[in-house]
Amino acid sequence: MARRIWSTVNLSTQRCYSSLKSTATPRAVTPSVARAIALSLAGSIAGAGAYDGAINEFENVQGAQRFLRSFWIGLSISVDYAWSLKGLEEGDGQYEAILPEIHRRSAKKLLNGCLANGGLYIKIGQGVAALNHIIPKEYVDTLRQLEDRCLTRQPDEVRSLFIKDFGAPPEEIFANFQYEAIAAASLAQVFRAVTKSGEKVAVKVQYADLQKRFDGDLRTIMFLQRLVAMMHKNYNFGWIIDDLQGTLREELDFVHEGQNSERCAKDLERFDFVYVPKVMWSLTNKRILTTEFIDGCKISDRQSLKAMQIDLTEIDRQLFTAFGQQIFSTGFVHADPHPGNVFVRRDPSRPKRIQLVLLDHGLYEQLAPDVRENLCRFWESIVLRDHAAMELHSKALNVSDYRTFAEILLQRPLELKGKISTRLTEQDLAYMSKQAKKHFDRIMNTLRSMPRNLILVLRNLNTIRYIARDHGDPVDRPRILARCALAALCPTRRDVRNFLWVTFRKLRFEFLLWRQSFHYWIVSNYLKLLTRIGRSPDTSHLMNMHIDV
Repeated sequence: MARRIWSTVNLSTQRCYSSLKSTATPRAVTPSVARAIALSLAGSIAGAGAYDGAINEFENVQGAQRFLRSFWIGLSISVDYAWSLKGLEEGDGQYEAILPEIHRRSAKKLLNGCLANGGLYIKIGQGVAALNHIIPKEYVDTLRQLEDRCLTRQPDEVRSLFIKDFGAPPEEIFANFQYEAIAAASLAQVFRAVTKSGEKVAVKVQYADLQKRFDGDLRTIMFLQRLVAMMHKNYNFGWIIDDLQGTLREELDFVHEGQNSERCAKDLERFDFVYVPKVMWSLTNKRILTTEFIDGCKISDRQSLKAMQIDLTEIDRQLFTAFGQQIFSTGFVHADPHPGNVFVRRDPSRPKRIQLVLLDHGLYEQLAPDVRENLCRFWESIVLRDHAAMELHSKALNVSDYRTFAEILLQRPLELKGKISTRLTEQDLAYMSKQAKKHFDRIMNTLRSMPRNLILVLRNLNTIRYIARDHGDPVDRPRILARCALAALCPTRRDVRNFLWVTFRKLRFEFLLWRQSFHYWIVSNYLKLLTRIGRSPDTSHLMNMHIDV
C-alpha cells in the first residue's frame, strides 16, 4: 500500500520535473510552472489520502501522524537535555538542580505522546514505568498515570465491532449493555452488562484498529529506539521490546487471555484469598472477552480500603504470597499486576475473609524449570546471607555479577545500613538511584545476560513492590518471597523420609532468620543500655556498618 502511494507521488513529481525542464527558462521557474508543481503534488497527496481512507480507513495517514508525533517528541527531548545541560558537568550543583526538572518535562511529553498515539505506545509506556530500578523517579511517577488515563473510544466503534464479530449489536446480545466504559486499558475498554440469563458481566472490547496498526506501530517504536541508541549509546532498550514482540502480540488474542486466566485460577486454587473471574466463553472471541463482574476496589485505593476496615499488612502478605507462588512454584507469572489489575473485596461467601481479585491476564511469562529452581535457591541464599550460594546460583542463571543481580531483584541495597526495617529509608532510595546512574552499564549488562523470560518477572516484582511501597511497606517482602522459594524447592512426595527432610529445611530456615533478628535485638539493646548509663562508646563506626538483608 505504502509503495503504491509513494510510486504515485514519484510519478507525478517526475512528470512535473519533465515539464519544468521543457518550459522553464535558465533564470527562473515561471509562476505557472510552480503552480502546476504545487497542484500536482497536492493532488497526488490528496489522492493517496483518499485512497487510504477508502481502503484502510486512513490507517496509513494516521500511522504517519503517530510516527511524526513520536519523532518530534524524541527530537525535542534530546534537544532539551543537550541545550539545558550545555556547559554543565555531572556532580555540579547546578546540574543536579536542573536535571529533575528536565526529567519531568520530558516525561510529560512522553505521557502526552503515548496518550495521543494510544495502543502499543501506552503498553510500552507502562513497561518503561515498571523499570523503576533504571528509569529516573520523575519518569516513573509520570508514566504510571498510563495505568488509569487511557483513552476511550466512541460507542459507534464498539457497536460496529460487535456486529462484525457476533453479527448483532450489544443491545441484542445482552439483556442490558451500558455503552459508557467503566475502565479503559492500553488495548481495550471495559463495559458493564447483564446477560440474557441475568448474570452481571464485564465486557472487554478491543480497540477496533488495534490489530491492523500493531505491526506498523511496533516497527515505528523499534526505529525510534535505534535512533535514540545512535544518539545516546548507553540508553538502548530496543532489545527488550524486540525480545517481547511475541508476548505482546499474544495480548491481542482475548481467547488466549481467557485461557491464561483459567490456568491462573487453577494454579492458585489452594489460596482461598485469591479469586479470578470466570470467563463466559459463549460471549468471548479474539477481540471481545466477557467475564463475571466483580464488585471491589483497586488495591491502591487506600481510602476505600480504610472504609472497608481492611488491614494493609494482610493484603500485602497475600499479594506477595500469591505472586511468590507463581514465580517460584508454578512458573506461570502474571506480568502486569498494576493496581488497576488487582482488586480487593470481601469474600461473598465469608464476609470476614479478604480476597484479592486478579484481572487482565493477557501478559504472562512461563519460566523454565531450571531457571525457576536456580531463582528459588538464589532468593533463599539472599535472605540467609550466603554469598557463596548467591554467586553459584547467579552464575547458573548466566549472571556473573550476583550483587547487582540481587539488588535488581530486591530493589533495595543488598547491604542495609543500621537497623533492619521493612521500609526503605530515604538514604536507601538515594543509594539505589545513585547506583542506577553510576553503574548503568553494569545494570544493563546484568539485564542482558539473565534469561530473557526473567524480564517480565522483574516487571511483576517491581509492580507489586510499588503497591507495597504505597501502602507504607508494612511487610518484609524478601522474607515472604524466600519462604515461597523454599516451599517450591521442597518436594511434595508424601513419605516419612521426605517429610523429615522438608521439616528440617523449613526449621533450619526459620531458625537462621530468628537468629539474625535476635542478634540485631541484642546489639541494639546493648547499645541503648550503654547510652543510659553514660558508658556509650563511639558508635560512628557502627552507624556505617553494613548489615546484609
